[in-house]
Amino acid sequence: MFLVYFQFYYSLLIIWSDLILEAACSQGVHDIYSPPQTVRQHVFVREEFRYLNVSRIGTYTVDDSFECTFRCLSHSSCYSVNLASSRGIEGKFWCELLSSDKNRNSTEYRGNKNSHHFVIKSPCSSSPCQNEGTCAPSYKNGMFECLCKKGFSGEFCEKAFESCKDVTNFYKSKASQLVTLYFRNWKTVSVLCRMGDFGCGDGTWTPVMKIDGNKNTFPYNSGYWTDKSEYNPSGGTTGFDSQETKLPTYWNTPFSKICLGMKVSGQLKFTVINKQASSLHSLIADGHYRATSLGRNRWIALTGRAGSSHGLQPNCNKEGFNAPTTHRRARIGILGNNENDCRTCDSGIGIGVEGRVCGSVSSFGAMCYILVQ
Repeated sequence: MFLVYFQFYYSLLIIWSDLILEAACSQGVHDIYSPPQTVRQHVFVREEFRYLNVSRIGTYTVDDSFECTFRCLSHSSCYSVNLASSRGIEGKFWCELLSSDKNRNSTEYRGNKNSHHFVIKSPCSSSPCQNEGTCAPSYKNGMFECLCKKGFSGEFCEKAFESCKDVTNFYKSKASQLVTLYFRNWKTVSVLCRMGDFGCGDGTWTPVMKIDGNKNTFPYNSGYWTDKSEYNPSGGTTGFDSQETKLPTYWNTPFSKICLGMKVSGQLKFTVINKQASSLHSLIADGHYRATSLGRNRWIALTGRAGSSHGLQPNCNKEGFNAPTTHRRARIGILGNNENDCRTCDSGIGIGVEGRVCGSVSSFGAMCYILVQ
């Protein structure tokens, strides 16, 4: 009598599982619910013609998917199964119990016409992690953790490292280093992040541009000041050398400070402009004049030249971004005149100055550097 009842109830379980599977498939859903109370209670999601190649807890022959997933729930370390897509010898399916899942082993998850994959439904089923982050579920409490790809952070890996400060704050680094920055348009760039006080004060500095005053790559009227195109991005990795560059940080990286460097005859000097903006592009590209207040002496000190050899005439002293006068303009700099007005300025110090790409208009060219923080 006991055997008859057992066979009867077992048949009902098989029929129940098949009916659920058939109904779910007819609606485009592949969730299978485990039997209540007696074992762990979870929902399984079926993914057709897929196979996860990880270590197996055990391999069995079963009558259907219900029995296979039931066996998984009977093992506390089982989180997914591979099940044959068709019956084999004696009308049975092979069933592999797995100790991991596709979320933790995405590279081992692949198509396979001979099997279906069943995984315990978890918060990771909705793919919450962004930017190619890996979702690591906790099946015990229904929580998950996003393991972010390098260059991203946040609960869902939603925050990209868009500046050197983002990187050093996250990794708590205090050393200058090469890093990869990621921007919202999926543009990436490798840069040498500068740490410490090299002349612009403590903190982390993100490189933006390097400009050779003896070349004509970045004159005042160059499209590089107004567009969002890069120039020689590899130059962003080489420090304070003579490689010119314009990086995506020009139009992507916000800041509150700008570090200007000028190398004249091998002597490198720096000064800092306190200015908050969403990017350097936002300060310069529209051509609007935005005043700064460094003062004449600090612009002269940037050249490292004493006496009158700096070449900046005594009057006018109009400074800032897109500094305009009748006769001359500067993308970043100060303009001077012998006359007591700004109508006929024929001297200046800065970067992107008409008459001198970088340096002193009337006296010398320089190698210039722009970093932001």
